[in-house]
Amino acid sequence: MKTKIVLITLLLAAFVASTASARVPRKNPTEFDKGTMAYDKQQYQKAIEWMDKVLLQNPDNGYALAYKGSSLRYLDQLDEAITALDRASTLIDDVNTAFRAWTQSERFRVLIAKGDTVAAMQAIDLAIRDDAKQAVYWENRAVIKAAQGNLDEAIADYDQAVSLAPNDTQLIEKRQRAIDYNEQYKASAAAIAAGEDYTERDITDADEVVMPQFPGGNDALREYIFKKTGWDTSKSPVSVMVDVTINNEGKVTNAVIKQGYNKDLDNKALKICRKLPNFSPATHHGQPIESTITVPVRFPKPNK
Repeated sequence: MKTKIVLITLLLAAFVASTASARVPRKNPTEFDKGTMAYDKQQYQKAIEWMDKVLLQNPDNGYALAYKGSSLRYLDQLDEAITALDRASTLIDDVNTAFRAWTQSERFRVLIAKGDTVAAMQAIDLAIRDDAKQAVYWENRAVIKAAQGNLDEAIADYDQAVSLAPNDTQLIEKRQRAIDYNEQYKASAAAIAAGEDYTERDITDADEVVMPQFPGGNDALREYIFKKTGWDTSKSPVSVMVDVTINNEGKVTNAVIKQGYNKDLDNKALKICRKLPNFSPATHHGQPIESTITVPVRFPKPNK
């Protein structure tokens, strides 16, 4: 029996919408105002510099810590980001639960990038507790639950997200894919239980799948890509998301754009991903398998 594996990856940058809103500049902006304006313009290093000035005067300013942590996340400084966001989440009180929820959602994204799905689930649960009217929070929790194999619960979260954003066509499509996937998975499981030969099926991490590993791990993969793109953490990034297929020998056999930016950067991202060194292949019950992962490729933001 041939089994095809399509892994549900946890690189969620492509799934999460920003909740930051544009601000009207003040005539005499404070250092905090300048920091938030830099953040909105995706000038994350400048945002950090302004927030550090705020924190020098008041180390317990949870709002400045939250913006600093989010900026650090965009710059891929994950350890520093989680330290700032953890502290921010304890300092923002019930006066502004919506902002505290956003802080938790930023924690969620950092924890996902670090591979800590248990803590990430706790963070998104707290975000929903504080602000249950944000469709993106329910969507993100649905993605985690789907990756854990809890497809019925994932669909319930997608239902809630769609009820809050009924005109979001992409969200509706994701919900339908989860429903289709769930039906396919249950059909394949029933066929296998009945001893039938089911030649192709999708499975999740809950089926004892070990993800493919880049030599040196995810940090090494990020460093490899940074060297190829010329981006460093002092610059504002743009991202191209690439679905990369890795065969049972660990070789990259295909790469396609999942979420692009422009033709030039999309082509560069594909070229980088198609030439990635061999991975340790994914395994299912200890046996090497073909898999597909989503790789974010970050470039310096173009001038134009």
